[in-house]
Amino acid sequence: MIPVEERKVNYKKDFFGKPAFLTVSGQLAVENFACAIGDVYTFGPTFRAENSHTSRHLAEFWMIEPEIVFADLNDVMCLAEDYAKYCVRYVLENNADDIAFFNQNVDKELLARLNNLADEPFARITYTDAVDLL
Repeated sequence: MIPVEERKVNYKKDFFGKPAFLTVSGQLAVENFACAIGDVYTFGPTFRAENSHTSRHLAEFWMIEPEIVFADLNDVMCLAEDYAKYCVRYVLENNADDIAFFNQNVDKELLARLNNLADEPFARITYTDAVDLL
């Protein structure tokens, strides 16, 4: 058996460098709510504790996570497509000046791509399609 002194956390080597108490209690509670009342979502801080110090790695970020009960893959794809289109339409309607600026100064095709994303149905590859490709 490992002595108690050797089982203590060395916070100098720990990811957060100090005691941290993280929980998934919100997500666990919402799964019960979903079974009781239907489709729900959580929106809040999410933590990852991979020891990565790259410029693209986030240890803490905010995430929306839907819980949809009795859904099949098509339901999940529809929800993802609807949400992505909603977000793009919201930005196009509420941040038109910013989009126009980026379209003129950064990427001349940005507005066309965003409108295409908002207006056209997403292409989907089903399990059957994937098997046929093999």
